[in-house]
Amino acid sequence: GKTLPPPPPQVLPWGVDRIDAELAQGTGQGVKVAVGDTGIDLAHKDLVVAGGYNCINPAKTPADDNGHGTHVAGTIAARQNTIGVVGVAPSVSLYAVKVLSRSGYGWVSDIIEGMGWCVTHQIDVINMSFGGTGTVPEYTEAIQKTAAAGIIMVAAAGNEATDMQNSYPAAYPEVIAVSASDSSNRFASFSNFGSKVEVIAPG
Repeated sequence: GKTLPPPPPQVLPWGVDRIDAELAQGTGQGVKVAVGDTGIDLAHKDLVVAGGYNCINPAKTPADDNGHGTHVAGTIAARQNTIGVVGVAPSVSLYAVKVLSRSGYGWVSDIIEGMGWCVTHQIDVINMSFGGTGTVPEYTEAIQKTAAAGIIMVAAAGNEATDMQNSYPAAYPEVIAVSASDSSNRFASFSNFGSKVEVIAPG
């Protein structure tokens, strides 16, 4: 039989190093973080998924059929072991909430359902590395309910190199909007900007 190559040795990504996450006292133990995205690779050797939900097809697992959600999950919580990368908070409990399709697109109704699942399951933080222009009252109401439940919501400002004032969910006041800096510590040329940005972080 064919032997598979060994996984790559562990490295500290430049972004994690830049914010000194590896020096932080807390590693996220006891914190429940949901990745609202395309799902997470449930068999990944560098990720431990505690649970989750597939909002697009509840009969299926929240396995990743795109790759984006797994990448995001790795940035957040790749394990402190001997392989791959190390995440910002390697000890958090990771939850895969699949709200985006194989092609990386999603319906607001699925995003709302995902937020509801997070409220019911007492998630502490939701990461939403997606955005779209415009909003509807149901979306606003779901964001407000999620915030009222004490859940921290973090969203990407977007990658259109424009003012993010109409990019939702990041533009909601209850959501922490994050723009990107590059490895030279400059504002990333692709990242959105504007008065609604709360944080700039390696991206």
